[in-house]
Amino acid sequence: MTESGLGTDPSDAESTAETASDQRRPGRPRWIIAAVLAGLLVIGAIIWAVIALKAPDKQALASPSAQASVLASPSAPPMSSNEPTTEPAMVSPSPTATVPTLSLPADCQAIYSGPMFSSLRALELPLNDPSLADETGTAIPELDTLLRANPGLHCSWGLPSELGINTNVTLIDPAAAQNIEAALVARGATCEDKDDGTLCTLIHVGPGVEGWAEGDPQAGENHFFRDNAWIATHWSTVEMNGYTPDIVHTLWP
Repeated sequence: MTESGLGTDPSDAESTAETASDQRRPGRPRWIIAAVLAGLLVIGAIIWAVIALKAPDKQALASPSAQASVLASPSAPPMSSNEPTTEPAMVSPSPTATVPTLSLPADCQAIYSGPMFSSLRALELPLNDPSLADETGTAIPELDTLLRANPGLHCSWGLPSELGINTNVTLIDPAAAQNIEAALVARGATCEDKDDGTLCTLIHVGPGVEGWAEGDPQAGENHFFRDNAWIATHWSTVEMNGYTPDIVHTLWP
């Protein structure tokens, strides 16, 4: 007969041993570790994708000036360092037009051609007689004042009388010729373009002048303007055919 409470059932002892073993050993740890590792991999992939999307373009950040160039001219082709450069052509300034100038002749003989000088000598009128030193090539007061201030070369033929010639070859400002021409026209002179200059003719006494009769003395003036020269001639009772043109063609051959 077995004693109550003091004996142990073998089946109960085995069951108790298995329960103690289960308590000492954790339940199924492998699938938990695998799940954790898989979650970490997924999180790592997501972080890597985010970093990759937000990463700046190294080429764009490498050269700020290049980026600015692209933004400024997106369609401009790149410049090649081997292409030749074209320098701007040098433009030469246009030459300034100059007015031809005339120099005063050395003496009175130099203003005439040989035949004209001989014909004047044949008149037996003295050249540059001192009695005519104060005369000029005009009888117009305002022009006479100009010639006395700037006589240039004065050439006279004759003596104080109603027969003779006074010529002044003087140098003036070309712009002043217009004022002199205006003064001549105001006195009744006629002016025309001739021999690349202007010739003005004025008759003081002679045909066409009121009160003049055939056989009376004649007197007049010829004025020629060209470049910087003024040729003024006053004549009295002398045949003047070709006188002023001869001087012009001699000084401007």
